[in-house]
Amino acid sequence: MTIRKKILLFSALALGAFLAAVYFASRFALLNGFARLENDHARQSVRHLQNGLQNEQASLEIVARDYAQWDRTYDYMESRNPEYVRTELTDAAFNIIHIHFFALLDRSGKVILQKSGEKWSLGAGDLVAIATARPSSKRSGNSRDSGQNGVVELNGRVVLLAYQEILTSRGNGVSRGTLVMGRELDQKLILAISRSAGLPVWLEPPDQSPGRNLQAAWSDGTNSVALEGESTMLGYVPIKDMSGATLRLLVARIPSDLHSEGKKVMRYLLLLLMLAGVVHCGVLLLVLEENLLSRLATLNRRIKQITVSGDLSLRLELSGEDELGGLAGAVNAMLAAMQKAKSELLQAQESLRFHAEHDSLTGILNRRAIRDVLRRELARCRRESNTLGVIVADVDHFKKINDHYGHGAGDAALVAVVQRISATLRPYDVIGRYGGEEFLILAPGCDLQLTQKLAERIRAAVCDEVIDLGNDSTTVTVSLGATLGTAESDPEFLVTMADAAMYQAKRNGRNRAETNLELPNQEQLEASTATH
Repeated sequence: MTIRKKILLFSALALGAFLAAVYFASRFALLNGFARLENDHARQSVRHLQNGLQNEQASLEIVARDYAQWDRTYDYMESRNPEYVRTELTDAAFNIIHIHFFALLDRSGKVILQKSGEKWSLGAGDLVAIATARPSSKRSGNSRDSGQNGVVELNGRVVLLAYQEILTSRGNGVSRGTLVMGRELDQKLILAISRSAGLPVWLEPPDQSPGRNLQAAWSDGTNSVALEGESTMLGYVPIKDMSGATLRLLVARIPSDLHSEGKKVMRYLLLLLMLAGVVHCGVLLLVLEENLLSRLATLNRRIKQITVSGDLSLRLELSGEDELGGLAGAVNAMLAAMQKAKSELLQAQESLRFHAEHDSLTGILNRRAIRDVLRRELARCRRESNTLGVIVADVDHFKKINDHYGHGAGDAALVAVVQRISATLRPYDVIGRYGGEEFLILAPGCDLQLTQKLAERIRAAVCDEVIDLGNDSTTVTVSLGATLGTAESDPEFLVTMADAAMYQAKRNGRNRAETNLELPNQEQLEASTATH
């Protein structure tokens, strides 16, 4: 299948999949999300409604506590001074604290004082209902938390009640009775709750509410929300008396047009997306044919020619300063880079090989590399029936140089020693750094006498002149041990023999060259190590 056909097929499939995804996303995600948002908003609105009612009850409780825990009220329960009623329980005071009646009960529950606000009157039955509405409970006379809120229905009117034990201003002392305040849940109070919730609010009888016939949208067992229509919901908060019986329903109308409006918007969006997708696919195919597909075919043919010929000097020729032109330029740059990279790769491999085999400080072979050379030279001795001179050289008192002049000076001394040793060697002799200040020299084709002479020449070359350490200078000596390798020699054996000879030179006074053809015993090695 050609790219043209694939683009056409995939464009159609992509458009269909996109529209399907948009539909299902709008149907199951967005619209359901809108519904959840509306339900959350409804729950929040119901909570605001409930909080508004609770705030009114709380404010009434605060006012009742202020009056109940007041020395003047406390004294009145004992003295019955009418001055208290005349000065503290005026109609103006009732209007300021927004209450409709006030009552004082003695400890037996008998009403000893009651006062109603304007347009309010309490009958004997109302007073009995107020006095008996509060459930009995055991309270200590000095409790600060001796209040109780409630709701009662008096003569068809719903009234918020607050009961508080009468104590001193400090909130202690023996209780002298109970103070009762009442605030009618009238239209003024409902309007305040409505403003607080930001919704239209009203009261309904629980048995006549039209919400019973509506579809429920949410309920927490007490409060509930019902669907009123396409764009509104009704939130219900029951108002219960102290026995738990529902007296009224506080109802709020909650707007819910987000879901229905979302449906309309999604339908229009799908139609627009479908039309835009068809137009987009058509224009895309025309543009691709003119600016991409035909040029890709040309580019493909040229690349095949370069691949078949293997000539990296060939270059792509494609006009245009767009991505394809950039691609052709990148391929041309890649062809040039491949030639350069091949050369650089060889150089890098050689550099890595050099650093893997040479000591970074002195530039001579490292321990692993010199051991490899030793094995190769012994193999050549076996092939050619030849001998190999092996010399171990160790700088004398190198630790003192480091301690006295510093590690930088010690490094400079090692470099100078290597340079002087290298100057005495033949072109085919090999030197390597075998340890910290220890060097291994291999002299192919040397017999024992030539090896001894070479060791002595190295010793003299090192100690003849002082070594410049920058700000200081010093004389450095080396102790050398020499041995002879043959076709049957083991590399480790040879190094051990030369090392033992070097330790013998140190025991004999340093700055010497000794020869060894026998393997030392363990006691000699330990003594040599202690001397070194």
